[in-house]
Amino acid sequence: MDIRKLRQSFACAFRGIVLCLRNERNFRIHICAAFYASVLGIAAKFGALEFSVLFLCFASVMATELLNTAVERVCDIMSAEYSVRIKAIKDISAGAVLVCAVFAFLTGAVLFLNKENFNHIISFLMQPAALVLLLTVPAAVFFSIGKRRDKWI
Repeated sequence: MDIRKLRQSFACAFRGIVLCLRNERNFRIHICAAFYASVLGIAAKFGALEFSVLFLCFASVMATELLNTAVERVCDIMSAEYSVRIKAIKDISAGAVLVCAVFAFLTGAVLFLNKENFNHIISFLMQPAALVLLLTVPAAVFFSIGKRRDKWI
């Protein structure tokens, strides 16, 4: 019994992530940024500590984006008309995402702009296969997953 409820909880959570992925452009941008940072982390030969810091940044930004989307949807349900209060709530929620994204970017800058890491990244980017990888995967995420506005969201 408990396993079935646990499985159902995970299914609901994954469904929420997929809904956000399909319907929220900014979430797809965060996914692409995480992909780029991961590939460049591999190129820079990051260790476990650096990757752990990156993963924490990814998690904070994406979780905040999911919460922002939920807040926006609740606000839309509460009132179809323009409201200064609802606008403020949505702006504050979006501000939370911005704060996480800016600090994740700064954290990445500290990790990637280390002279040794930066040299590894430049060497990696000089390879034609690297450019193909960095250009095609994010485009596939944007064009194949997005633009499916679910009616209820």
